[in-house]
Amino acid sequence: MNKRSKLIKIAIALAVVVFLIYQYYASAVNSISTESAVSFEHIDGIDGVATFIRNEVTVTDDTDGTVHFLVASGEKIAKGGTIANVYENDSASAAASRIEEIDEQLSLIAEIEGYNDSTAVDVDTINERISGYLNSFLYKTADSRFSDLGTVVSDLLTMMTRKQVAIGEQSDFGALKDSLNAEKSKLEGNVGTPKSYIYSDTAGYFVSNADGCESKLKTDDLSLYTPEYIKDLREDTVPQNVIGKIVYDYEWYLAVPVTLNDSRYFRQGDTIEVKTNISTSARLSTTVAQVNNSKSGDEAMLILRCNEMNSELASVRTAEVTVIKSEHSGIMVKSEAMRIVEGKTGVYVVSGLEAKFVEADIIFSGDDYHICALNTSDSSKLRLYDKIIVKGRNLYDGKIIY
Repeated sequence: MNKRSKLIKIAIALAVVVFLIYQYYASAVNSISTESAVSFEHIDGIDGVATFIRNEVTVTDDTDGTVHFLVASGEKIAKGGTIANVYENDSASAAASRIEEIDEQLSLIAEIEGYNDSTAVDVDTINERISGYLNSFLYKTADSRFSDLGTVVSDLLTMMTRKQVAIGEQSDFGALKDSLNAEKSKLEGNVGTPKSYIYSDTAGYFVSNADGCESKLKTDDLSLYTPEYIKDLREDTVPQNVIGKIVYDYEWYLAVPVTLNDSRYFRQGDTIEVKTNISTSARLSTTVAQVNNSKSGDEAMLILRCNEMNSELASVRTAEVTVIKSEHSGIMVKSEAMRIVEGKTGVYVVSGLEAKFVEADIIFSGDDYHICALNTSDSSKLRLYDKIIVKGRNLYDGKIIY
């Protein structure tokens, strides 16, 4: 190997080494770490177990026999409405239940037959409704709202049958109706006349059980509900003749235990949002009715007035809640990503192959993060889903980072 060849090889080796050193240096200097700008909600609140205070009256029956309810637990009932029939035995009650099911099926068939003219039915509309009911079913299942599934399934089956009728797959319900009517006639002979009837003395929500606190948690004297009173609350034994209760006042209260320091945050008349673990009422809008201090002076009971009512709220006595003192929602930014450039607060984001400084309006600061105002359109400010540069050296507008 001649001297010239050796020099060429040495030069090439040196060039490779210099290139590698440069690449390593450039990588070390220009290395960045990024995170997507995502929405975030911060809630500053007080967690506790709320006790529900409602006006309720128990429903009793002393007739020997089997109580056959005509209203479901949690269902509204009018004053004077029939809550239940009392039959001679379980067999008669079971026959009555089957007759109700048959009547529902016959009513459904009659409704479906009303759509028997395929030329008057928009199949695309039916398909949209089927998709809607399926989505509703999946949503309610994921949200554990199983008590709501019955209606959704019924509506879904109805719409699917209507589609079959509309496209000509099913049109004759005569045999099914004859079979149902024959079964109904046979059952009617087994039911007989109810021994007695149970009526509601007031309008409200019927609940098919009582917990023994109905007389201890009334709304007429809110000063009664101190921390000691709620702690010492014991359920009375429910008499055997009690078959349920009526929640008859839609204005009710939550009693939430708080520390004395936390209680000073609240003033009578304040509007307070409350998060709950109740699926049908994840949020409640309430008003501070009063704050009752404990005798020891280190605790308090926050009494919140609420005007929202539904079947689940009428049925439960306690619930896990968060009393919201303040909440902020926007774009979360780590503190290390925030910078001040020419007197403006903001962050660097990735724009193509370059770094770009954008302003960020801070609305809340935590220990190691900030929440900035939500923005989806103004490109001069931080936008949702921007790629924020969390770590990077010597950043400036237009710096090539890739």
